[in-house]
Amino acid sequence: MRSIYTIVIILAIPFYLSAQTTTFEYLLSSPKNERVIDIYESDNGEIYFSGFISDHWDYRIQRNALLGKIDEYGQFIDSIVVSYPEMCFAFTSIIPTEDSMFILDGTKNDTSGQFQNAGIVLTKFKSDLSFVEKKEYTFPPDYKVQLHFAYKSQSNRFLVAGAFNLTPDPTKTFVYQFNENLDSLRAKFFLDNNLFFGGLKELSNSKLWILPAIKFNYVIIDSTWSEVTEYDMPVFINSAYGFEWDTDTSFYLVGEYFPVPPAEDNKDIGIIRQFHPTDTSGFLFKSWGKIDTVDHPAVWGALDFKTKDSVYIGGATNLGPNYYGTWPSWYFVIQTDSMLNVRWERFYGGDAYYLMQKIITTNDGGCLIAGTRYDYQNTTEEELDIHILKLNNEGLFVGNQNDINIEIREAIIFPNPGTNNLKVRIAAQYPLSTFELYDINGKQVLTEQITGKWGDINTSFLKAGTYVYRIHNVEGLFETGKWVKQ
Repeated sequence: MRSIYTIVIILAIPFYLSAQTTTFEYLLSSPKNERVIDIYESDNGEIYFSGFISDHWDYRIQRNALLGKIDEYGQFIDSIVVSYPEMCFAFTSIIPTEDSMFILDGTKNDTSGQFQNAGIVLTKFKSDLSFVEKKEYTFPPDYKVQLHFAYKSQSNRFLVAGAFNLTPDPTKTFVYQFNENLDSLRAKFFLDNNLFFGGLKELSNSKLWILPAIKFNYVIIDSTWSEVTEYDMPVFINSAYGFEWDTDTSFYLVGEYFPVPPAEDNKDIGIIRQFHPTDTSGFLFKSWGKIDTVDHPAVWGALDFKTKDSVYIGGATNLGPNYYGTWPSWYFVIQTDSMLNVRWERFYGGDAYYLMQKIITTNDGGCLIAGTRYDYQNTTEEELDIHILKLNNEGLFVGNQNDINIEIREAIIFPNPGTNNLKVRIAAQYPLSTFELYDINGKQVLTEQITGKWGDINTSFLKAGTYVYRIHNVEGLFETGKWVKQ
């Protein structure tokens, strides 16, 4: 039975926080949850974003798919919501085509919350968001499929791959290949390999390079899609959240880094530049900071570049177990050169609970951040909004900033308010800094030297009250603010 495909205009009201020629802050909000998965900038600067809408009490259930568009200044142009009766639906990847259109990869499943009765929904649309073609591919009803993503392939083709499982079997991978008319050219379900899918590229020899999401290796599938070979990573990057190829053979990869065996100087953000898909005899590697669960790379894409001399890495810090933290969190953005040396890191937030979904490099050399914002201080519902930042190539806003609500910092502290301990997070370009704390009378009560990215400060001996902090060094770092001990 063919599904009914309904399109309605979104009822959400966008708030125009700023409209600059190169930088802006944009918020899309309604009484529902809006979550962004992918973001894409066209050659003329127009920005498309995809995702889904869910009920405010459950951010995970993808009730209706969402496609939106803003202009190069951050001004809202249009958006649509697409729904299937009695089904959950989300748009994931946005793929440009050779005929100046776009392909949307979508995933649907039933409303049981078990991701069953799933299918791929492919839609071709024009720049005005009008749909010109749609095709569906349905999985067997007992296959549980959560999300899948589309990737450009060779010769005007594209690949859709994702993860599925058959209870109680472990998660496995599937791959489809489509042409621009949305026709399936071939498909494969890898039932004999536990390849929890993380990323995909078709190599020039028609082999597939797969990045598993939670294993320390790469996978090569031969050109017949039958033989699977696994190769170890040069270092252990677990939960790889972003990768980008700069040639047919070399790529950059970012994720959570765990040395084996564990050591006191464990790191949390690691990046590899590898010069061959599987040969690890040639690679570069850098990592930053002691491991801490409050740092997390961007969920759907934590790395991007247009020129490899300006690599952007993004994520969020001071996070909790879900999207609804009732304390401030911050995006972080790191820019490195081609040798993985940090140029700058900055933090964006402080007024709400933020989680970065994806970061991409823009045509002008800056970057776009797509995330979710939970305004816990001004809402009685657990309700998420789509939040987009456009930054210049130094990670800054330019022009009139009167309407920009988000803070930019190079050092932050949390929790705030706190009790017997506080954490200081320093931008990666500052190897040494000083933390000072003063009481309301201006008396210095604490000073601490911080080496590297993290500082843990013991405040158990301090009385409850309001304090003023300063974080500084001789290289130009200077941040100040208030900290409350409860």
